Amino acid sequence: MSAKKEPETVGFWLPNQCSAKMDILTPHKLAVVFLIQEYLSLKKSAEENPQLEFTARDRRKFCILLLKLIQYPDMAFKDLYGLLTSPVYGIHRAHLDEFEKLMKMLKTVGIEILFDLYNVIEKLITDNASSYQIGIVGLYLRRVFVTLDKMNFPEFMALYRNAVAYYEKGVRAVQISSSTFSNSESFMKLEAQTVYKDRNSTSKWSMKQAELFVAQQSTLLQNNEMNALKPKEMQTRLNEIIHDHPLYSQAYFVSYLNSVRVRDFVNAIDALHRSFDRSTLNSMALVQDNKEYQYSALNLAILHAQFNHTEEALASLKECIMLAQENSDKICLQLAHAWLCLLDASKPQFSEKNIANKELITLVHSISLGIQSLVKSSAATGYTPAKLFEVLLKSDILNCQTSMIDLIANGIAERAALWALYGKNEVSSLCSQLLLNSDLKSLGKTYNGEGICQALCSLIVWLALQGEFNLALIILKHTRERFPRYPLSKSWMVVDYYISSIQAIFRGEWTDASNACYQLYTLDKHLSLLQRAYLALARLNITSADLLLRKLLDDDTIEPLTRVRALLLSAHTLTLSPATTKMEVVNVLNEALAIANKNYLDYEKALIEMHFAHVLLTMKLPHQALKSVKSCLENILANGGIYDRAKVLFLFVKCILVVEQKAVNKISKIGKCLPMLEQAVEYFQKLECYVKVKDVYIFLASFYNEVEMNEERNKYAYKYRLVEEQYPTAREYLNLFF
Repeated sequence: MSAKKEPETVGFWLPNQCSAKMDILTPHKLAVVFLIQEYLSLKKSAEENPQLEFTARDRRKFCILLLKLIQYPDMAFKDLYGLLTSPVYGIHRAHLDEFEKLMKMLKTVGIEILFDLYNVIEKLITDNASSYQIGIVGLYLRRVFVTLDKMNFPEFMALYRNAVAYYEKGVRAVQISSSTFSNSESFMKLEAQTVYKDRNSTSKWSMKQAELFVAQQSTLLQNNEMNALKPKEMQTRLNEIIHDHPLYSQAYFVSYLNSVRVRDFVNAIDALHRSFDRSTLNSMALVQDNKEYQYSALNLAILHAQFNHTEEALASLKECIMLAQENSDKICLQLAHAWLCLLDASKPQFSEKNIANKELITLVHSISLGIQSLVKSSAATGYTPAKLFEVLLKSDILNCQTSMIDLIANGIAERAALWALYGKNEVSSLCSQLLLNSDLKSLGKTYNGEGICQALCSLIVWLALQGEFNLALIILKHTRERFPRYPLSKSWMVVDYYISSIQAIFRGEWTDASNACYQLYTLDKHLSLLQRAYLALARLNITSADLLLRKLLDDDTIEPLTRVRALLLSAHTLTLSPATTKMEVVNVLNEALAIANKNYLDYEKALIEMHFAHVLLTMKLPHQALKSVKSCLENILANGGIYDRAKVLFLFVKCILVVEQKAVNKISKIGKCLPMLEQAVEYFQKLECYVKVKDVYIFLASFYNEVEMNEERNKYAYKYRLVEEQYPTAREYLNLFF
């Protein structure tokens, strides 16, 4: 028994298990054999008699139908008959007539039909050896043949009685209403969406059918959840499989994943325990010394991590690591290490030993996971960006060489996140768009997993910061439809509340902003506190903002980016407080600048420089202020949202005009700077931040009044009045650098 093959075939970190005994024959399977028998007979007749129209289209429709009848579980006879007469899968009329005659003979002739069936199948296999030597139909016929060969007489009698009851019940249902079949096509879909609602006592999931269903649904849950069955519907199918095959552990494991989707912790942990109970029973049938318990601990840790039970997850990971070390299971150790880096607050520095070890060259999947996890943790500890991108490139090479679509997508999404972290938001946006425009397919199916969700969320935030809230909401709606369930739904929910709070603050809609911030708290505590502090400052509630920022800064677990942003808001708080000296503000900004320099947070450094410029301007040091604002101007204009760009343009113009002492030069400068201010007004209007629009108009009206240009003064005073009448604002919110 090997633990190294299961992740490649099913995608779970589960030990392999032996298959069950030979499947039990059911009336539905006999009906499928009868269909095959009559199809071959009709095909032979059509070859001998050209007048019999049996076209290639008829043969193709039956082959597609047959493939689905073999792969998917039993259905009631009325549903089977509905498919045989449906426009999509309907068979040739002569084929249907012969099939009906054979089913009637099953009832009238008696059990001899089953005894003859054994010889018929043997003849079918022999006569069509070249066609059925390799293929699904040939394997199906051989499986039925072997099963019939092993059955004793009482089992034959039971099968015959069940088949007669199956047919009689179906015929009565057909006679009651022919409209029963109008929706029968929905039972069969290419993507394994088949469900059979009328499950009778003689219907059984074969082991092969159960394995196919579990493999397809587990793959869809990982790569394209939108096409997977809905949670309630999937659980019904899984319960049927568990009833028919109680020792099939993967069914319990998919039930665990299904429970995680709906945040059902009780049923999730129960399904996980049952999965490994059954796995152990199957494993013990092969070896006496079972060495797969470490996967139980690993999956239990992942379960706790999904529900944010960090301490319990770390305890399970430690147990997993000890068991994996005892059993020398390097795959499990690599996976445990990746999760440990993700969960442990004291994240280790990245080391290339993880990919340089020659002995681990076959553990590509776990190595790539470890690289991506360690790149994330190392970025939060101030590791050199160039080195991180170099190491991430090695992960991309591994993923592309082995065609691991999920890790390719996650790698691109992580690269976009790194660029955003280092302040290169345009490059980050390009990476996200590159991923979304890539044709990531595996076996003809498009990948729709975590990496795609992260890229979409990144674009939503970027569009919102550019004032394109309508476009952001369109993409958000699309993301919600593509990723409706947890855990991926958490990402777009965070983004939804985040951009809602930003938009409401810009508009001055305090109640909506407060509601969005509080809803965000359950999803991202630190981001919620940051937004609540931002809201408190916007409302000039300095005391509340100070308390929230102290609470945030006292938390040692916050990331450097969050700490820098909190310190920047703290500097804003001190600026608005009349009892605060300028040096206190400068000290806070210097602390934030030191953290930003250490962690290569270039965009945050630009924002700090912009605040320095404002402080220096209020300290009557215009030349130093102008120098400071020039140092950050390019970065903010290239990578910032339109709110920050409008602020820096407004501040830049202020500094230029204050530096000039002569009125003549000031008038010349304002003529050159006026397009910048108009651009700032356009940005503020796009965000519906009319308070800042008024600030620009007040500044221009005051400036023209100072230089005694009355016509221009009246022009901007009138514009201010129009905005004030349409969007009234309390005077205390005006002329704030925030």
